Amino acid sequence: MGDTAAVAELVAEKRKLKKSLFRFDMIFFTVCAIVALDTIGQSSSYGAQAVFWLVVSAATFLIPYGLITAELGTAFPTEGATYDWVRLAYGHFSGAVVGVLYWLSNPIWLGGTLSATAIAAMDALWGTHFVNNLGAEVVIGILFIWTAVTMNILSLRYMKWVPNLGAILRLTLLGFFAILVISSGFQHGFQGSLSGFIPTADITVFVGVIGVLVFQWVGFELQTNASEEMDNPQRDVPRAVISAGLLSAAGYAVPIIGVILILSSKQLSGVSGFVSGYQSAVSGALGGAASGFNVIVGAAFVFVLLSSGTTWLMGSDRLMAIAALAGSGPKQLGYFSSRFGTPVVVNVLSGVIATIFMFLAFNLTSGNLGAFFKVVLGLVISTTTFSYILIFPALITLRRKYPNVRRPYRVPGGNLGAWVAVILTLFWVIAATVFSVWPSLFTSAWGSDVSGLSRSNFELATFGVLAVLAVLAVIFWAVGRRHVVNTQPGEAVGPTPIPAGAPGL
Repeated sequence: MGDTAAVAELVAEKRKLKKSLFRFDMIFFTVCAIVALDTIGQSSSYGAQAVFWLVVSAATFLIPYGLITAELGTAFPTEGATYDWVRLAYGHFSGAVVGVLYWLSNPIWLGGTLSATAIAAMDALWGTHFVNNLGAEVVIGILFIWTAVTMNILSLRYMKWVPNLGAILRLTLLGFFAILVISSGFQHGFQGSLSGFIPTADITVFVGVIGVLVFQWVGFELQTNASEEMDNPQRDVPRAVISAGLLSAAGYAVPIIGVILILSSKQLSGVSGFVSGYQSAVSGALGGAASGFNVIVGAAFVFVLLSSGTTWLMGSDRLMAIAALAGSGPKQLGYFSSRFGTPVVVNVLSGVIATIFMFLAFNLTSGNLGAFFKVVLGLVISTTTFSYILIFPALITLRRKYPNVRRPYRVPGGNLGAWVAVILTLFWVIAATVFSVWPSLFTSAWGSDVSGLSRSNFELATFGVLAVLAVLAVIFWAVGRRHVVNTQPGEAVGPTPIPAGAPGL
């Protein structure tokens, strides 16, 4: 297919998009993307030092990451923007690698740690008996996955209330949890403490917690993948980044500190840490009245998990659809629904992949939910953070390649500020990738089993899946070469160009 025909097809698909996201939606969309309750237990399991590294990572990763996103999101506000930044900077092959990894990490996450945490929460708060019952786990997982996929297929105009409500509910839950922790602590004392806050020479905690912290912080750029469905991205993206960043920092600090204070070190765990912390706090604060809250909190908690998966699919599926249309994948994946304005083909494929992966992972771990959670979390973190290794440096490359593109917002400090932001963010994502693929590297436990799973099986699962995804990215690039789109910044490839005079931050 010639370039002109490929551009025409891309334009035809973009005409199906409908402007649905306003500043309020963007803030809560981003909070819903960043604050994921399934990983709070894992962070908390490392004790008080996790709080230290949370603060350090917020200062040296979250802030520069937000600055990078604000500049790129306002300078290049296109649908599937994250992919487009990499394509413009490094070409279609790099775009295909980022597109495939960024997209597929989310079905894996949806069918993995999100489903596992939802199942554990149902058992703990509703008194069900799903955990380690393979048949029940699979049924609940399938329902969880396909509910998220269905909400992604429907129009963003209405389904944007899933992330909006998800953000409001998670902030409400975390505020309620904080009150319970304080009340329980004053009545009965705290089982845990923040002693040992300052790290020692032993790097075990840092190696263990870095991956999950970085994974918790990512999500600023997700909203930009729906840039052409925003009212005014050049005005609203920086403001949404700032507001969502502040809310997200509090959204992690409060529950992690709360869990560490309310539970003893022996009670801290990955898959059920936050739920266990809530149970201890609510029983200590309310006594016999706690059971009435458990039903409501359980429903809210499961919906919050579901909204996280739904929100990430909304952004990543759009990215993959645009990447496919632009020449970094099979163009059949790029078709949008005329009725809903959503990438239905990619949506359905995400559900299929999430379901298949869930089956494979449950079989690998024999239905052991704890081992399942640990294996999938490491895999999801590594595939997600690896894609950012090309996203962050795009800031420097795009400044050099397109110096005349209007930038309503720029990273402070000129080129030096941009380099500092890129170097800091790269350090964190590279380290997170390495230590997620090989937990406990550079420690005495580097060859030990992982959550009851042999080291060889764990590494086979992680490296094997990464290898499959890398091969798939190459295949997508090779297939996409037949309909490559080589548009440059400022060329009209969508139905609703952004006003040139839109104000910045």
